[in-house]
Amino acid sequence: MTNHDAVRFRGQLDQITGKLAEALPHGDLSAFYRTFRETDLPLLPVTFRDDPRTLFRLVFETLQRLGALSPATALAVENHFYVSSAIATFPAGDDVLLEQRRHAVLDKLGARRALVANTNSKIQGNKLGQIGTVARRKADRFVVTGRASYTSLATEGDVLVFLTRIEDEGHAIFVIDPMQGNPAVEIGPYLFPSAMQDSDTRQITFHDLELTEDDLLLSPANPQAGLLIEHEMAWHQLLIPALYLGAAAGALEAVRTFLRGTTGRDGKPLAELDGMVVDVGRLALDHRSACFTVLQAGETLATVRRLPDDEEALRRAANDARAAKYVGTRCAEEIVTAARRIVGARSYAGGHVLERLSQEVAFGPLGPEVSAAIERRYGEAALGDESFTHRSW
Repeated sequence: MTNHDAVRFRGQLDQITGKLAEALPHGDLSAFYRTFRETDLPLLPVTFRDDPRTLFRLVFETLQRLGALSPATALAVENHFYVSSAIATFPAGDDVLLEQRRHAVLDKLGARRALVANTNSKIQGNKLGQIGTVARRKADRFVVTGRASYTSLATEGDVLVFLTRIEDEGHAIFVIDPMQGNPAVEIGPYLFPSAMQDSDTRQITFHDLELTEDDLLLSPANPQAGLLIEHEMAWHQLLIPALYLGAAAGALEAVRTFLRGTTGRDGKPLAELDGMVVDVGRLALDHRSACFTVLQAGETLATVRRLPDDEEALRRAANDARAAKYVGTRCAEEIVTAARRIVGARSYAGGHVLERLSQEVAFGPLGPEVSAAIERRYGEAALGDESFTHRSW
Protein backbone atom coordinates (compact mmCIF):
# COMPACT_ATOMS: atom_id res chain seq x y z
CA MET A 1 0.00 0.00 0.00
CA THR A 2 1.60 3.29 -1.12
CA ASN A 3 1.61 6.51 0.90
CA HIS A 4 -0.89 7.93 -1.57
CA ASP A 5 -3.20 4.96 -1.02
CA ALA A 6 -2.89 5.33 2.76
CA VAL A 7 -3.79 9.03 2.61
CA ARG A 8 -6.77 8.25 0.38
CA PHE A 9 -7.89 5.45 2.71
CA ARG A 10 -7.82 7.65 5.82
CA GLY A 11 -9.46 10.51 3.96
CA GLN A 12 -12.35 8.22 3.09
CA LEU A 13 -12.47 7.06 6.72
CA ASP A 14 -12.84 10.68 7.80
CA GLN A 15 -15.59 11.08 5.21
CA ILE A 16 -17.74 8.17 6.37
CA THR A 17 -17.26 8.82 10.10
CA GLY A 18 -18.30 12.42 9.51
CA LYS A 19 -21.46 11.24 7.77
CA LEU A 20 -22.17 8.75 10.55
CA ALA A 21 -21.77 11.43 13.23
CA GLU A 22 -24.23 13.63 11.33
CA ALA A 23 -26.75 10.83 10.84
CA LEU A 24 -26.88 9.26 14.31
CA PRO A 25 -28.86 12.01 16.11
CA HIS A 26 -31.59 11.78 13.46
CA GLY A 27 -31.90 7.98 13.45
CA ASP A 28 -31.59 7.81 9.66
CA LEU A 29 -28.41 6.18 8.34
CA SER A 30 -29.30 6.29 4.64
CA ALA A 31 -26.87 9.16 3.94
CA PHE A 32 -24.11 7.29 5.74
CA TYR A 33 -24.64 4.14 3.66
CA ARG A 34 -24.77 6.16 0.43
CA THR A 35 -21.43 7.73 1.28
CA PHE A 36 -19.97 4.40 2.39
CA ARG A 37 -20.92 2.79 -0.92
CA GLU A 38 -19.35 5.67 -2.86
CA THR A 39 -15.95 5.15 -1.22
CA ASP A 40 -13.50 2.34 -1.87
CA LEU A 41 -13.90 1.00 1.68
CA PRO A 42 -16.55 -1.68 1.00
CA LEU A 43 -14.27 -2.97 -1.76
CA LEU A 44 -11.27 -3.60 0.50
CA PRO A 45 -11.79 -7.40 0.40
CA VAL A 46 -12.00 -7.27 -3.39
CA THR A 47 -8.92 -5.09 -3.71
CA PHE A 48 -6.82 -7.06 -1.23
CA ARG A 49 -8.02 -10.56 -2.04
CA ASP A 50 -5.41 -13.13 -1.10
CA ASP A 51 -3.56 -10.54 1.05
CA PRO A 52 -4.99 -11.24 4.53
CA ARG A 53 -2.33 -9.27 6.43
CA THR A 54 -3.00 -5.93 4.70
CA LEU A 55 -6.74 -6.52 4.49
CA PHE A 56 -7.07 -7.29 8.20
CA ARG A 57 -5.23 -4.16 9.32
CA LEU A 58 -7.29 -1.88 7.05
CA VAL A 59 -10.61 -3.41 8.09
CA PHE A 60 -9.54 -3.33 11.75
CA GLU A 61 -8.90 0.41 11.50
CA THR A 62 -12.16 1.01 9.65
CA LEU A 63 -14.25 -0.79 12.26
CA GLN A 64 -12.43 0.92 15.13
CA ARG A 65 -13.29 4.33 13.72
CA LEU A 66 -16.94 3.43 13.21
CA GLY A 67 -17.20 1.69 16.59
CA ALA A 68 -16.02 4.86 18.36
CA LEU A 69 -19.29 6.47 17.26
CA SER A 70 -21.74 3.57 17.08
CA PRO A 71 -20.82 -0.05 17.79
CA ALA A 72 -24.22 -1.09 16.42
CA THR A 73 -23.58 0.50 13.02
CA ALA A 74 -20.05 -0.89 13.04
CA LEU A 75 -21.50 -4.35 13.71
CA ALA A 76 -23.64 -4.10 10.57
CA VAL A 77 -20.60 -3.09 8.53
CA GLU A 78 -18.51 -5.81 10.21
CA ASN A 79 -20.90 -8.42 8.87
CA HIS A 80 -20.15 -7.25 5.33
CA PHE A 81 -16.42 -7.29 6.00
CA TYR A 82 -16.02 -10.59 7.78
CA VAL A 83 -17.88 -12.65 5.19
CA SER A 84 -16.37 -10.97 2.14
CA SER A 85 -12.89 -11.03 3.74
CA ALA A 86 -13.16 -14.73 4.53
CA ILE A 87 -14.14 -15.46 0.93
CA ALA A 88 -11.41 -13.13 -0.38
CA THR A 89 -8.60 -14.75 1.59
CA PHE A 90 -9.56 -18.42 1.74
CA PRO A 91 -6.52 -20.27 0.32
CA ALA A 92 -8.33 -23.09 -1.45
CA GLY A 93 -5.17 -24.57 -2.97
CA ASP A 94 -5.90 -27.01 -5.78
CA ASP A 95 -9.70 -26.79 -5.46
CA VAL A 96 -10.27 -25.23 -8.87
CA LEU A 97 -14.07 -25.09 -8.62
CA LEU A 98 -14.03 -23.36 -5.22
CA GLU A 99 -11.40 -20.91 -6.47
CA GLN A 100 -13.59 -20.07 -9.47
CA ARG A 101 -16.67 -19.63 -7.33
CA ARG A 102 -15.08 -17.40 -4.71
CA HIS A 103 -13.46 -15.15 -7.32
CA ALA A 104 -16.78 -14.94 -9.17
CA VAL A 105 -18.46 -13.74 -5.96
CA LEU A 106 -15.73 -11.15 -5.39
CA ASP A 107 -15.92 -9.92 -8.97
CA LYS A 108 -19.68 -9.49 -8.59
CA LEU A 109 -19.26 -7.52 -5.37
CA GLY A 110 -16.66 -5.30 -6.97
CA ALA A 111 -18.61 -4.64 -10.16
CA ARG A 112 -21.78 -3.69 -8.26
CA ARG A 113 -20.13 -2.14 -5.19
CA ALA A 114 -22.41 -4.49 -3.30
CA LEU A 115 -22.77 -4.89 0.45
CA VAL A 116 -22.97 -8.40 1.89
CA ALA A 117 -25.39 -9.48 4.59
CA ASN A 118 -25.17 -12.95 6.06
CA THR A 119 -26.77 -15.43 8.40
CA ASN A 120 -25.79 -18.79 9.85
CA SER A 121 -29.50 -19.72 10.03
CA LYS A 122 -29.45 -19.98 13.83
CA ILE A 123 -32.77 -19.32 15.56
CA GLN A 124 -33.84 -18.29 19.03
CA GLY A 125 -35.29 -21.49 20.44
CA ASN A 126 -35.11 -23.83 23.41
CA LYS A 127 -32.13 -25.69 21.95
CA LEU A 128 -28.72 -24.05 21.54
CA GLY A 129 -27.27 -23.92 18.03
CA GLN A 130 -30.51 -24.88 16.32
CA ILE A 131 -30.60 -24.31 12.54
CA GLY A 132 -33.88 -22.85 11.36
CA THR A 133 -33.54 -23.32 7.59
CA VAL A 134 -33.21 -26.26 5.23
CA ALA A 135 -32.54 -26.65 1.50
CA ARG A 136 -34.15 -29.54 -0.34
CA ARG A 137 -33.13 -30.78 -3.77
CA LYS A 138 -35.89 -30.56 -6.36
CA ALA A 139 -34.82 -31.68 -9.83
CA ASP A 140 -31.92 -29.38 -10.78
CA ARG A 141 -32.72 -26.81 -8.09
CA PHE A 142 -32.72 -26.26 -4.34
CA VAL A 143 -35.79 -25.03 -2.46
CA VAL A 144 -35.01 -23.20 0.80
CA THR A 145 -37.57 -22.82 3.59
CA GLY A 146 -37.45 -21.76 7.23
CA ARG A 147 -36.25 -18.76 9.18
CA ALA A 148 -33.01 -17.29 10.52
CA SER A 149 -33.10 -15.06 13.60
CA TYR A 150 -29.83 -13.17 13.21
CA THR A 151 -29.20 -11.21 10.02
CA SER A 152 -27.40 -7.88 10.42
CA LEU A 153 -27.31 -5.29 7.63
CA ALA A 154 -30.63 -6.86 6.67
CA THR A 155 -32.19 -3.93 4.79
CA GLU A 156 -28.93 -2.60 3.31
CA GLY A 157 -27.36 -5.82 2.08
CA ASP A 158 -27.43 -6.37 -1.68
CA VAL A 159 -26.25 -9.98 -1.52
CA LEU A 160 -26.97 -12.56 1.18
CA VAL A 161 -24.40 -15.23 1.98
CA PHE A 162 -25.93 -17.83 4.22
CA LEU A 163 -25.19 -21.15 5.82
CA THR A 164 -27.90 -23.78 5.77
CA ARG A 165 -28.33 -27.53 5.69
CA ILE A 166 -29.06 -29.46 2.52
CA GLU A 167 -31.45 -32.22 3.54
CA ASP A 168 -29.74 -35.61 3.94
CA GLU A 169 -26.39 -34.12 2.86
CA GLY A 170 -24.97 -31.59 5.32
CA HIS A 171 -24.04 -27.93 5.66
CA ALA A 172 -23.66 -25.71 2.62
CA ILE A 173 -23.11 -22.03 1.84
CA PHE A 174 -25.31 -20.29 -0.72
CA VAL A 175 -25.17 -16.79 -2.21
CA ILE A 176 -28.53 -15.08 -2.79
CA ASP A 177 -28.61 -12.26 -5.30
CA PRO A 178 -30.63 -10.12 -5.19
CA MET A 179 -31.48 -10.02 -1.52
CA GLN A 180 -33.66 -6.92 -1.50
CA GLY A 181 -36.98 -7.03 -3.31
CA ASN A 182 -36.87 -10.83 -3.49
CA PRO A 183 -40.44 -12.12 -2.96
CA ALA A 184 -39.14 -15.36 -1.46
CA VAL A 185 -37.05 -13.52 1.17
CA GLU A 186 -39.12 -11.89 3.92
CA ILE A 187 -37.16 -9.40 6.03
CA GLY A 188 -38.82 -9.02 9.41
CA PRO A 189 -38.76 -6.40 12.17
CA TYR A 190 -35.76 -5.47 14.32
CA LEU A 191 -34.49 -8.25 16.55
CA PHE A 192 -32.95 -5.62 18.87
CA PRO A 193 -35.39 -2.68 18.69
CA SER A 194 -33.57 -0.42 21.15
CA ALA A 195 -29.91 -0.82 22.16
CA MET A 196 -28.62 -2.33 18.89
CA GLN A 197 -31.18 -1.02 16.43
CA ASP A 198 -28.55 0.48 14.14
CA SER A 199 -27.04 -2.96 13.54
CA ASP A 200 -30.13 -3.58 11.37
CA THR A 201 -30.37 -7.10 12.77
CA ARG A 202 -33.61 -8.79 11.74
CA GLN A 203 -35.21 -12.18 11.33
CA ILE A 204 -35.37 -13.46 7.76
CA THR A 205 -37.91 -16.01 6.53
CA PHE A 206 -37.46 -18.01 3.32
CA HIS A 207 -40.67 -18.85 1.47
CA ASP A 208 -39.75 -21.65 -0.97
CA LEU A 209 -36.72 -19.76 -2.24
CA GLU A 210 -35.43 -21.45 -5.39
CA LEU A 211 -31.69 -21.58 -5.97
CA THR A 212 -29.47 -23.29 -8.52
CA GLU A 213 -26.03 -24.89 -8.46
CA ASP A 214 -24.66 -21.54 -9.60
CA ASP A 215 -25.81 -20.04 -6.28
CA LEU A 216 -23.91 -22.67 -4.30
CA LEU A 217 -20.57 -21.41 -3.00
CA LEU A 218 -19.71 -24.52 -1.04
CA SER A 219 -21.41 -27.92 -1.09
CA PRO A 220 -21.43 -30.48 1.74
CA ALA A 221 -19.48 -32.86 -0.50
CA ASN A 222 -16.51 -30.50 -0.64
CA PRO A 223 -13.82 -31.75 1.78
CA GLN A 224 -12.92 -28.11 2.53
CA ALA A 225 -16.44 -27.21 3.70
CA GLY A 226 -15.55 -27.36 7.38
CA LEU A 227 -12.33 -25.42 6.81
CA LEU A 228 -14.09 -22.53 5.05
CA ILE A 229 -16.65 -22.31 7.86
CA GLU A 230 -13.84 -22.28 10.45
CA HIS A 231 -11.90 -19.68 8.44
CA GLU A 232 -14.99 -17.48 8.22
CA MET A 233 -15.57 -17.77 11.98
CA ALA A 234 -11.95 -16.80 12.67
CA TRP A 235 -12.44 -13.60 10.68
CA HIS A 236 -15.67 -12.89 12.58
CA GLN A 237 -14.07 -13.42 15.99
CA LEU A 238 -11.17 -11.14 15.03
CA LEU A 239 -13.26 -8.26 13.70
CA ILE A 240 -15.80 -8.19 16.53
CA PRO A 241 -13.24 -6.91 19.09
CA ALA A 242 -12.04 -4.31 16.56
CA LEU A 243 -15.34 -2.47 16.61
CA TYR A 244 -15.82 -2.76 20.38
CA LEU A 245 -12.28 -1.55 21.03
CA GLY A 246 -13.35 1.36 18.85
CA ALA A 247 -16.12 1.96 21.38
CA ALA A 248 -13.47 1.95 24.11
CA ALA A 249 -11.44 4.49 22.13
CA GLY A 250 -14.55 6.65 21.81
CA ALA A 251 -15.05 6.43 25.56
CA LEU A 252 -11.45 7.45 26.22
CA GLU A 253 -11.90 10.42 23.90
CA ALA A 254 -15.00 11.42 25.87
CA VAL A 255 -12.93 11.21 29.07
CA ARG A 256 -10.16 13.31 27.53
CA THR A 257 -12.62 15.97 26.44
CA PHE A 258 -14.31 16.02 29.85
CA LEU A 259 -11.14 16.17 31.94
CA ARG A 260 -9.49 18.82 29.79
CA GLY A 261 -12.62 20.96 29.63
CA THR A 262 -13.75 20.74 33.26
CA THR A 263 -12.05 22.56 36.13
CA GLY A 264 -11.99 21.74 39.81
CA ARG A 265 -12.65 24.18 42.66
CA ASP A 266 -9.06 25.37 42.36
CA GLY A 267 -9.71 26.46 38.79
CA LYS A 268 -7.35 23.88 37.29
CA PRO A 269 -8.44 21.31 34.69
CA LEU A 270 -9.24 17.90 36.14
CA ALA A 271 -6.79 16.52 33.58
CA GLU A 272 -3.96 17.89 35.74
CA LEU A 273 -4.87 15.79 38.76
CA ASP A 274 -2.14 13.18 39.17
CA GLY A 275 -4.56 10.47 40.26
CA MET A 276 -6.67 11.07 37.17
CA VAL A 277 -3.60 10.97 34.93
CA VAL A 278 -2.65 7.59 36.36
CA ASP A 279 -6.19 6.20 36.07
CA VAL A 280 -6.53 7.24 32.45
CA GLY A 281 -3.03 5.98 31.70
CA ARG A 282 -4.02 2.58 33.03
CA LEU A 283 -7.08 2.53 30.77
CA ALA A 284 -4.99 3.58 27.76
CA LEU A 285 -2.53 0.78 28.46
CA ASP A 286 -5.36 -1.74 28.72
CA HIS A 287 -6.70 -0.56 25.39
CA ARG A 288 -3.31 -0.70 23.69
CA SER A 289 -2.62 -4.17 25.07
CA ALA A 290 -5.96 -5.50 23.84
CA CYS A 291 -5.38 -3.99 20.38
CA PHE A 292 -1.98 -5.69 20.22
CA THR A 293 -3.61 -9.01 21.11
CA VAL A 294 -6.14 -8.70 18.29
CA LEU A 295 -3.58 -7.51 15.74
CA GLN A 296 -1.24 -10.37 16.63
CA ALA A 297 -4.09 -12.85 16.17
CA GLY A 298 -4.61 -11.31 12.74
CA GLU A 299 -0.97 -12.06 11.96
CA THR A 300 -1.55 -15.68 12.94
CA LEU A 301 -4.46 -15.93 10.52
CA ALA A 302 -2.21 -14.59 7.75
CA THR A 303 0.05 -17.65 8.17
CA VAL A 304 -2.71 -19.83 6.69
CA ARG A 305 -1.52 -19.83 3.06
CA ARG A 306 -2.80 -23.07 1.57
CA LEU A 307 -5.55 -25.45 2.60
CA PRO A 308 -5.87 -28.24 3.48
CA ASP A 309 -2.06 -28.27 3.88
CA ASP A 310 -2.16 -25.54 6.55
CA GLU A 311 -5.07 -27.03 8.49
CA GLU A 312 -3.09 -27.00 11.75
CA ALA A 313 -2.20 -23.33 11.22
CA LEU A 314 -5.91 -22.60 10.75
CA ARG A 315 -6.68 -24.35 14.05
CA ARG A 316 -4.11 -22.15 15.82
CA ALA A 317 -5.49 -19.04 14.12
CA ALA A 318 -9.04 -19.91 15.16
CA ASN A 319 -7.88 -20.45 18.73
CA ASP A 320 -6.00 -17.13 18.78
CA ALA A 321 -9.09 -15.44 17.35
CA ARG A 322 -11.13 -16.75 20.28
CA ALA A 323 -8.64 -15.33 22.75
CA ALA A 324 -8.54 -12.00 20.91
CA LYS A 325 -12.32 -11.76 20.85
CA TYR A 326 -12.50 -12.59 24.56
CA VAL A 327 -9.79 -10.12 25.63
CA GLY A 328 -10.88 -7.34 23.29
CA THR A 329 -14.58 -7.30 24.10
CA ARG A 330 -13.98 -7.74 27.82
CA CYS A 331 -11.46 -4.89 27.86
CA ALA A 332 -13.79 -2.64 25.87
CA GLU A 333 -16.65 -3.15 28.29
CA GLU A 334 -14.39 -2.42 31.28
CA ILE A 335 -13.03 0.78 29.71
CA VAL A 336 -16.47 2.14 28.82
CA THR A 337 -17.66 1.41 32.38
CA ALA A 338 -14.63 3.19 33.86
CA ALA A 339 -15.13 6.15 31.51
CA ARG A 340 -18.75 6.46 32.55
CA ARG A 341 -17.72 6.57 36.21
CA ILE A 342 -15.22 9.35 35.51
CA VAL A 343 -17.63 11.51 33.52
CA GLY A 344 -20.51 10.80 35.90
CA ALA A 345 -24.22 11.34 35.39
CA ARG A 346 -23.70 13.65 32.43
CA SER A 347 -22.84 10.47 30.48
CA TYR A 348 -26.60 10.08 30.07
CA ALA A 349 -27.45 13.74 29.48
CA GLY A 350 -28.19 15.41 26.16
CA GLY A 351 -27.38 12.53 23.84
CA HIS A 352 -23.86 12.08 25.21
CA VAL A 353 -21.80 9.56 23.26
CA LEU A 354 -21.19 7.53 26.42
CA GLU A 355 -24.88 6.73 26.66
CA ARG A 356 -24.82 5.02 23.27
CA LEU A 357 -21.48 3.34 23.91
CA SER A 358 -22.62 2.06 27.32
CA GLN A 359 -25.74 0.46 25.86
CA GLU A 360 -24.02 -1.14 22.88
CA VAL A 361 -20.63 -2.27 24.23
CA ALA A 362 -22.39 -4.85 26.44
CA PHE A 363 -23.17 -6.90 23.31
CA GLY A 364 -19.49 -7.57 22.61
CA PRO A 365 -19.02 -10.65 24.82
CA LEU A 366 -22.32 -12.16 23.65
CA GLY A 367 -21.27 -13.39 20.23
CA PRO A 368 -20.44 -14.97 17.96
CA GLU A 369 -18.88 -17.29 20.55
CA VAL A 370 -19.96 -16.35 24.06
CA SER A 371 -17.30 -15.73 26.70
CA ALA A 372 -18.33 -18.76 28.79
CA ALA A 373 -17.74 -21.09 25.83
CA ILE A 374 -14.28 -19.62 25.24
CA GLU A 375 -13.43 -19.89 28.94
CA ARG A 376 -14.54 -23.52 28.96
CA ARG A 377 -12.49 -24.35 25.88
CA TYR A 378 -9.34 -22.77 27.30
CA GLY A 379 -9.98 -24.25 30.74
CA GLU A 380 -10.22 -27.77 29.34
CA ALA A 381 -6.97 -27.24 27.45
CA ALA A 382 -5.21 -25.81 30.51
CA LEU A 383 -6.30 -28.78 32.66
CA GLY A 384 -5.46 -31.40 30.05
CA ASP A 385 -2.59 -33.89 29.92
CA GLU A 386 0.00 -31.47 28.54
CA SER A 387 2.03 -29.44 31.06
CA PHE A 388 0.93 -25.82 31.08
CA THR A 389 4.56 -24.69 31.12
CA HIS A 390 5.14 -26.58 27.84
CA ARG A 391 2.02 -25.34 26.12
CA SER A 392 2.66 -23.13 23.07
CA TRP A 393 -1.04 -22.45 22.41
